[in-house]
Amino acid sequence: MKCLSLFLCVMGTAASAFGWGDAGHETIGAIADQLIKGTAAERHVRALLGEETLETASLWADQIKYRTNQWPEAVRFRVANTNHFAMHFADIPFEEATYRDDSIGARPDDVVHAIPACILILEGKAGEQSVLKDVSPKIALRLLAHFIGDIHQPLHVGTGYLDGVRFVDPNGYSGRYIGDQGANRLVFGTNKLHFHWDITAVQSAMARAGADGPRQYAAWLLARTASWWQTAGPPLDWARQWADESLALSAKAHDVPVLSEDDSIIDRYTGRPRPQWRIRDLTPEYTAWSVNVTESQLAKAGCRLARTLEIIWPEGK
Repeated sequence: MKCLSLFLCVMGTAASAFGWGDAGHETIGAIADQLIKGTAAERHVRALLGEETLETASLWADQIKYRTNQWPEAVRFRVANTNHFAMHFADIPFEEATYRDDSIGARPDDVVHAIPACILILEGKAGEQSVLKDVSPKIALRLLAHFIGDIHQPLHVGTGYLDGVRFVDPNGYSGRYIGDQGANRLVFGTNKLHFHWDITAVQSAMARAGADGPRQYAAWLLARTASWWQTAGPPLDWARQWADESLALSAKAHDVPVLSEDDSIIDRYTGRPRPQWRIRDLTPEYTAWSVNVTESQLAKAGCRLARTLEIIWPEGK
């Protein structure tokens, strides 16, 4: 049952999770575009991407998920990296205090491992990583811009596991449990909780700022951003620290009453039941908190993307 639950969790989340949606990722990329202006990092980014900005490059990892996009480089990437869906997230139980490699929901190809893999490729050390196969620095930069965004979406790191309508930590739990796939299976009204964080909260944050689009919102955030990008230790370890931050937020994001379990839906990939859980409608307090968290996480992700690039390509390099 544990193996089946994990398999269903990976399959289902891969098919439905798009961290932050386009507007969120574009905002993160636009923040980084602004912060690296005039630096060696910007020169290296331009050398790799040409006229493409980090704002637009940040969408590439989602755009190539499905075979409707047949760009040659997208096809090559998918053929070489058949597990690329799983690189966007981890499914750590939100009860855990930190990301652990031996936790249920951690994988050697998850977002926590994909970020340092991208960094190594950009540093010219592709042979020191095993997550990505046949990936050029240009593709690694696009992936990095996206994955740093994904890891700052709390529900791309922390997941709920349920026995009936009760959340349990599957690490050491001997009973039945099924993952909610980053809250993709938690439903209120006609909405999924994951969708609320990916899309609705971003739209609400942008509307509150009076921003017409991601670039304008990025400028608004930069005018109000503290030094949230600062992360201690070597850059190859930063993803773990960011994951721990998101994991703590995911616990609060899951602080919703679960009302009932519905086992009537059949998963189109596995042919097995695909349970979902109905939760109580979000309170105004929860909604306001989620918008505030979304705003700060987008700002952090953009600043941290810029800082990562400045570390990879310091002045004088």
